[in-house]
Amino acid sequence: MPTRHHAIPFVRLFAATGIAFAALATAAPAQQAPAVRDLPRPASEIDDPFSLVVGMRELSRGRVVVADGGDGEVALVDFSTGERSPLGRQGAGPGEYRSPSAVFRGRGDTIWVFDPAQQRMTVFLPDQKAGIPFRVEMFDAATRTAVMAPFHADESGRLYAGALPVGAGGPRMLIPDSVDVVRFDPRSAGTRNTLAKVRFPTSGTPEMRVEGTVIRYTMAFPGLVTADSWAVFPDGRVAIVHGATYTVEFIAPDGQRTTARPIAYDRIPVTRADQEEEMAEARRQLAEQLKAVQRNMPPNMTLDLNMTAPESWPEMYPAISPLAVFAAPDGLLWVRRATPARLNREHWDVISPAGALVARWRLPARTRLIGVGAGAAYTVRLDEDDLQYLQRIEVGR
Repeated sequence: MPTRHHAIPFVRLFAATGIAFAALATAAPAQQAPAVRDLPRPASEIDDPFSLVVGMRELSRGRVVVADGGDGEVALVDFSTGERSPLGRQGAGPGEYRSPSAVFRGRGDTIWVFDPAQQRMTVFLPDQKAGIPFRVEMFDAATRTAVMAPFHADESGRLYAGALPVGAGGPRMLIPDSVDVVRFDPRSAGTRNTLAKVRFPTSGTPEMRVEGTVIRYTMAFPGLVTADSWAVFPDGRVAIVHGATYTVEFIAPDGQRTTARPIAYDRIPVTRADQEEEMAEARRQLAEQLKAVQRNMPPNMTLDLNMTAPESWPEMYPAISPLAVFAAPDGLLWVRRATPARLNREHWDVISPAGALVARWRLPARTRLIGVGAGAAYTVRLDEDDLQYLQRIEVGR
């Protein structure tokens, strides 16, 4: 069975958006590509499996916080002891959540867990005791935009997100080809600063109709659309990976921009067999993740998602996979390459703070990368029942 290779993008595209509820060096030669290597074997693996990992953050060496979207749980994992312990619980009070998704680390080991179903941030103090939760305003009246996935945060507590235009009749179901990247302090009603505009992975025109308590939403498969990805480092530096040119643009906290030269990559043709396999895998993903998506819906409402084939397929796979990029605290950027589902193995590029390609890793079959730390990569291994076993891997260049 193919690896669940589009898992993170689909969770972000559907769940975290709430389905609308809640100097480019093109003339420079491309960088020479290092050889693709197999990712080292895990240093350790947690015996207690997860259902669907949708968020993870490293606190310190070997200690991570993990959000399980399938079970609606947050866990503190210590790889030095192999222990997994619950952090908070289901509910609406301090230290509680309904649909945990993105996990952020603030100053010290303060933890924020974004709960889109309640449009708020659940807070845990460095001793893991519950802090005071605060609301995250999804809609900004000044700019008439609603924030959407992906969400990132820096160590000073500023939040970064996409900004979706909102019409007079409410949030639009039609997501545009490009969205703004905005930065704001979710604890105040201050201005949302626009940092960049990025190309979003959309395909065709989605359709929605409401039948009583059921919302039926149909969209075309967006997995092979040429789009941009972006991430935020702890110090507030933003990295934007431009899919059309495979270049990385860095935006410093003061707004200064630098762009690296293009990164070389193999052009992979999209065959008819690839089209069929991509659609089959996307629909498997959709069915698997519907439980997590449903947690973000209003009470007593049910979401019925349907994915159709795009009107046309590209001749070649794009350079990068949509919405799959991680900014490590050591300054390295991990970018997921777009590779055929038939290869059954994720491929990741590692890019230095200067924009140089320093490593290319290939993961084992039925394994996916879910986060990175300082000198470490965190993966989940899927067993025959699709249960996910969290792994920590020591990674050098």
